[in-house]
Amino acid sequence: MKTQARGETARHSISKIQGNLKGLKPSQTKTLERIAQRRMRPEEVVSSELARRMTEISAELNRQVGILVERNGKIRSLIVGDAKGLEISDFGRFRGGDKRFRGLRYVHTHLAGEPISNDDLTDLALLRFDLVAVIGVGAEGLPETIQIAHLRPSLEEGEPWILESPEPFHSFERNFSAFIKALESEYQESLRSEKGRKVASTRRRALLVGVTTGRMEELKVSMDELAELADSAGVEVVDSILQRRKRLDAKFVVGRGKMKELYILCMQKGVDLMIIDGELSGSQVRAISDFGELEVWDRTQLILGIFAERARSREGKHQVELAMLKYTLPRLVMKDDFLSRLAGGIGAKGPGETKFEVLKRRLRDRITRLEKELENLSKQRRVRRGHRNRSGLPIVSLVGYTNAGKSTLLNSLTGSDILAEDRLFATLDPTSRRLFLAHDEYAILNDTVGFIRELPAELARAFRATLEELEDADLLLHIVDASNEDFPERILSVEEILGDLALDNIPMVTCLNKADLLTEEERESLRERYPYVFLSAVDPDSVQEFREFLRERLYAPTKSG
Repeated sequence: MKTQARGETARHSISKIQGNLKGLKPSQTKTLERIAQRRMRPEEVVSSELARRMTEISAELNRQVGILVERNGKIRSLIVGDAKGLEISDFGRFRGGDKRFRGLRYVHTHLAGEPISNDDLTDLALLRFDLVAVIGVGAEGLPETIQIAHLRPSLEEGEPWILESPEPFHSFERNFSAFIKALESEYQESLRSEKGRKVASTRRRALLVGVTTGRMEELKVSMDELAELADSAGVEVVDSILQRRKRLDAKFVVGRGKMKELYILCMQKGVDLMIIDGELSGSQVRAISDFGELEVWDRTQLILGIFAERARSREGKHQVELAMLKYTLPRLVMKDDFLSRLAGGIGAKGPGETKFEVLKRRLRDRITRLEKELENLSKQRRVRRGHRNRSGLPIVSLVGYTNAGKSTLLNSLTGSDILAEDRLFATLDPTSRRLFLAHDEYAILNDTVGFIRELPAELARAFRATLEELEDADLLLHIVDASNEDFPERILSVEEILGDLALDNIPMVTCLNKADLLTEEERESLRERYPYVFLSAVDPDSVQEFREFLRERLYAPTKSG
């Protein structure tokens, strides 16, 4: 029985050891096992005896050796690196939730007596250790110096850590239990003050990240739009980071080193959300999220979130839910331990995989039901559209980039009061109104969802049925925000989307809206360059002139014929 117990203890200690153990002698492996079995008093950062054993084996192996220690003094893991550093792996189960400190301290050796490195500080910040301690290996493998770094308890901007000066190991004293208790108490007080300061604000704080292999000017335009989307979603943009690379990193988009910098920047600025311009794959989302506990979105997820918040009608909600499910399904990830493969054997499936497959089947079933419901709603809409077509009135549809002023123009022309706000995707549901032109001359005016460059494919497919309203239009009014410097590119984006929808054969008039925001010189310059109609949806005189223009366009040809 005693032999069996010793065997179990040995296997348990071996399981605690991380790193490359190739080339080690059996005696060296046993020394590492004995270190992994040790336990310190809770008040010790590291005991003198344990430090000596670590420096001795480190000098013998010419490798750095480190330990992860719980607050009760138990060694959770022992890590063996090389002469230059250590790599901490398999850390997912140590995640610490929403707490500031993880409950583990990281103690390791440095062979040349060098100070705490940037990699050590990065590990401290990203993994939120209670502290990091570096023991310098001196002559004959004895501990010579010790240096400590710990997280800053306050949430103010700046470096998220405090780096202490190195001390001779023999004179170092620190009651770890009292130290971490005081540090956490100070942090909690800082957190309460911060919550009190932000009590009136419920907006999330986000860092925007853009990376391109092309022109930086194009990236800046895209990032400006991403900032508008974030603001439209109720997110506070704290900072924007732009990067140009020869090629995108397949795993982290911006590269591993840059991603570490971004995570630390988020800690410094109190950011809890990172939004990356472009669309991330499931593996990229997992890789970036594994750096820490920061929530990561891409451009598509941000737009989907806005649509989910703004959808009001039953059909609109179904369309958004369908798009979100189709976006989520290939990115579905289960990280919890109980969803791992537990059963062995060839061809066997563990209960975790079964749960995962059940969830995926439920999502697919929901997608199928939503597609059927949307098809039924589409049939009902076609019936209503047929009734409108039989009225004989010309049909005019408003199209354009989001926030160009389409809903405002519809309200001004028809006296309606549909929602119109100065933000992206303020309205999603299609709207039809009877438009009075003059005497007994009327038209049907349709408003549609706004477009945006790189419209998520799943959203485009989900809203394709809604955009069928445009197929019956006698005239498309392409509404453009003339006050936006990027409007020529936005015109091209909308025309490209209309081409994809096979709607580019319908007569269209391009209208530069918000002309009241331009100076007279700017309006004249644009008139010389572009054969477009100018109007202001908030100016009654301009709206009346535009009404007369529509009457001439829709009815004058018929009368003259």
